[in-house]
Amino acid sequence: MPAKPSYCHRLPEGIAALEALTAEWVGRRDLEEALGVSKTVAWRILRKCRAAAGPGGSLMCPRGELTARLRKLQADGAIHEQEIERRGRLDRFLTSIRPDVVANLTRVAHGDSALELVSMRFRKLPANITLSPVSLHIEFFGTEEFLKAMGAVVFALHNDYEEISAFIEAAPDGGNPRLVV
Repeated sequence: MPAKPSYCHRLPEGIAALEALTAEWVGRRDLEEALGVSKTVAWRILRKCRAAAGPGGSLMCPRGELTARLRKLQADGAIHEQEIERRGRLDRFLTSIRPDVVANLTRVAHGDSALELVSMRFRKLPANITLSPVSLHIEFFGTEEFLKAMGAVVFALHNDYEEISAFIEAAPDGGNPRLVV
């Protein structure tokens, strides 16, 4: 399937910019600037609009003819509307995945604090975390503190799973008084 032209959504502004030019003939560079496209894409557009060879072999097109042909390309709608719809679908998709991306990019800790967090051990849990054989209590003020506390629990569990498991399993049936770890 051929690639959709990326300049289609800029055609109205490009046509207006070309009409504002004082020069009668439009070359590749003028089209590049008007539509914000590369040299190659500008050359392809000129070829599509039946530009003729100018001085030095460059493609040139009378400004009036070029804007009329670009308007026709815009009015045909096939390529233009497909590109607008493709960009709309992409925008909707990116909007739908944004929460997942933001969650993956959220930094919980930086520098030494991050190293301390990933090295968390069961017996060194922060003071705002209370673990007993039958409950886990976390105190926090704000999202950042909550994420750090949750991270400390997760990394302590990862680093000392056997010790935490033995601590929980050693609880008598009646439950132990709370043990602050």
